[in-house]
Amino acid sequence: MYIRNLRKPSPNKNVFKFASTKISDVIMCESTLEFDACFHHEYNDAIKSYGSQPQGFKYQFRGKTLPYTPDTLIEYFDGVEIFHEYKPYSKISSPIFREKFVARREASLALGCDLILVTDKQIRVNPVLNNLKLLHRYSGIYGISAIQKELLKTIKNSGVVKLNDISSEFNLSTGEARSFLYALLHKGFLKADLNNDDLTNNPKLWFSV
Repeated sequence: MYIRNLRKPSPNKNVFKFASTKISDVIMCESTLEFDACFHHEYNDAIKSYGSQPQGFKYQFRGKTLPYTPDTLIEYFDGVEIFHEYKPYSKISSPIFREKFVARREASLALGCDLILVTDKQIRVNPVLNNLKLLHRYSGIYGISAIQKELLKTIKNSGVVKLNDISSEFNLSTGEARSFLYALLHKGFLKADLNNDDLTNNPKLWFSV
């Protein structure tokens, strides 16, 4: 097994950097699809850690031994570890690709770790991806201010609230309300329906029990 080093500069590759607060590190991604997948992992409560370009391994294909490095290794809180390979949906119909993926997965399973193929149709789903990207903008806001404590108290007592209602009640601009509330959402103090409710509009928010 071997490890590819994406931190070493290469004139032939574009590397995208994702700053993760979950693992307190910068994740190096070789594609925008891999970069977008990071947003899902960052806010998936079942995932303990993840990272790009884990240890590679060899697999057998048509009588040859070939090297392969998965895009990501996902570690869940229940102890399960799974490799991910990211590919545009338009690229997976090739018979050669499918044959190679089967061989790679067999080699991965022999090492005790499953290999999952994930496409852009699973990653680039909105509004959830746009919501996660917006939420990630507030990941660098540390601590909880006095007004945020008041917001939490009000939302806890009120149940489900709308962002604009909080904005009006506390005499905040929409931008200020988003900054305070989405930082709390990022930290896990508040919840929202990220799969269906658009955070750029007037989403419902509630206290995280």
